[in-house]
Amino acid sequence: MTKFQHPNLSRLSSCLMVADIKKSIDFYTKAFGFEVLETNEREGVLIGAALKLGDVSFLLSVLNSFYMRPLANAGGEAKTPIQTGIRYGSSVYAYCPNVDELYVNAMASGAQSLAEPLDSPWGDRFCQLRDPDGYEWAFATYTNAA
Repeated sequence: MTKFQHPNLSRLSSCLMVADIKKSIDFYTKAFGFEVLETNEREGVLIGAALKLGDVSFLLSVLNSFYMRPLANAGGEAKTPIQTGIRYGSSVYAYCPNVDELYVNAMASGAQSLAEPLDSPWGDRFCQLRDPDGYEWAFATYTNAA
């Protein structure tokens, strides 16, 4: 069988385009506890990174970096939610060992609270946060409290 998947990434990995990749990496590692798996450079400039938290992985890309240019040319320059002022109709939902601890740490690291940790009717204790680029995240710990 031919290998088709990057060995460090989950089969489905979101890619978020960010304004300042160094600041974003710093935020995600401090606020949410992600670890950096790898970074990518083009001509000595950091343009991408792969991050992981448990079995959740995702990618970061600098806005309109070299491999995104076809998208930019097709419909204008890409922007983060904070740059557009639009709240997107989607978020990332990830499980973590202790959502209350993650929330406190994220708030101390510059995240914006959308919902403090609460018990959901589906059995998760979860919170909602916004990162500095305006992307929304929900973190949850399964409690089976439903």
